[in-house]
Amino acid sequence: MATDNGDDSAPPDEATPSLGEADLSQLSDAAFTLWENIHSTREELRKKKKSTGKLFSNEVSDFLGVAKSDWGWSSNMFYSDNGFYLMHLLDFLDRKYTVHLQTNYKSNVESVKPTIDEHVGIRYKKFDLGRGVKHSLPHSAVFFIESEGGTEKLVLTLDSSNLWPTELTEGQIIYNCSEHQEQSFWDRFHEDFYVKGPLKGERFGADLRLLDYDPNLRTDDIILDEKVKMSLEKNIAGFIRAIPALERAGHRTSRGIMMAGVPGTGKTLYCKILLNMVDLTTIYVTRARMSKGLTLKHIYRLARKLSPSLVLIEDIDTVGGMDRRAIADDDDSSLGSLLEILEGIEPNTKVITVVTTNYPQHLDEALRNRPGRIDVFINIEVPNGEQRRQMLKGMTSNVKLAADIDWDELVKLTKGMSGAYLREVVASAILTFTFNSPDEDIILDNESLIDACKQSRERMEMSKVDITYDKMPELEKDDKQAWG
Repeated sequence: MATDNGDDSAPPDEATPSLGEADLSQLSDAAFTLWENIHSTREELRKKKKSTGKLFSNEVSDFLGVAKSDWGWSSNMFYSDNGFYLMHLLDFLDRKYTVHLQTNYKSNVESVKPTIDEHVGIRYKKFDLGRGVKHSLPHSAVFFIESEGGTEKLVLTLDSSNLWPTELTEGQIIYNCSEHQEQSFWDRFHEDFYVKGPLKGERFGADLRLLDYDPNLRTDDIILDEKVKMSLEKNIAGFIRAIPALERAGHRTSRGIMMAGVPGTGKTLYCKILLNMVDLTTIYVTRARMSKGLTLKHIYRLARKLSPSLVLIEDIDTVGGMDRRAIADDDDSSLGSLLEILEGIEPNTKVITVVTTNYPQHLDEALRNRPGRIDVFINIEVPNGEQRRQMLKGMTSNVKLAADIDWDELVKLTKGMSGAYLREVVASAILTFTFNSPDEDIILDNESLIDACKQSRERMEMSKVDITYDKMPELEKDDKQAWG
């Protein structure tokens, strides 16, 4: 007979059943709850162990309803300094798809595949879109989406974990390739971008940022020779109006106009006026605005897609137009690219190109002397006497003038000066007055303006340097490549 010693442990010859083997009907409510919690924890640990590093894959497969072996991929690269594509991508998803889930994964953020995958926050970047417009947009995220009518489920990933995260973001569509042999998501997105995107009908630079321009500038704000003004209007605004007639006649609908002249004669000002004068998608190209990764080929591809469009190229000699005899061999490709873009295999249908240069004599012959690339050459001279008189009066219209102003004398003293120098004449006279009489209201007299004219003349003489090439060999007449 066993002695009751207060020990509640089971006899040594009887095994203690595990909770998994226990008769649940014999458990108290507290014990049953404990058993449920332990069992649930075991199941979660088992599943987590099984899916370690595969959270993304498992959730994508569950959403698509297929194993990873039946996934298909379709990729697209975004330059990270171009927020317009990403902004329109979100709009495209909102209009064309139902977004079931927006999330992100550790495996989508880190360049090195993590041992354990998990959900992490969507990564955002603030994009400067120009003209004071800024937006925070996702550049690392995952979207689970379904097409209109529920005919197709897709997973869109935005991944900036590549080796150059400051330059590129990869967009990737994952789909069920057992049902869809080819995925056209990106083709549909790009087509929608060109038709309904935020750049259609806009004025923006080669850095794909909106231009902050003066909407009040008009042709009356520039003083040019009337023949020059008429030629510019005919070949730009007039050409745009003539596009339908040219199409009916079977002629090409691209146009190239070159404005040439010494610095300060109004070429840049006229380009600014064009932003208001023509109601077209306009791309403003300068060397400084050229974005990383975006070349003239990209810009013209965009111009063709957004046509009718206007491409303004300031100082074309800085973006590839220099004479091939004056550039290094390794830079010749940029010239060849420019020539092919302006007239090559792919037509620039309904694209008008306006280029400016201070040194037309330094441009390649196949560019400046080749209709089809540059159809019209317009030389903008320094203002003549009457034009200088009008410009000086306009520049002093908001300043109080003494009664002794001798406009004829001022016109003589400013002979050969460009509009930029005339502005400096007036600015210098104002500066001298405020320096000598800081507490008095500005009144410009004839002597102060004459002194300013003399100072500008001295500056002009000091700035004259020989910028011609030491040696510019003549083109051979049988050099068809050089002559285009």
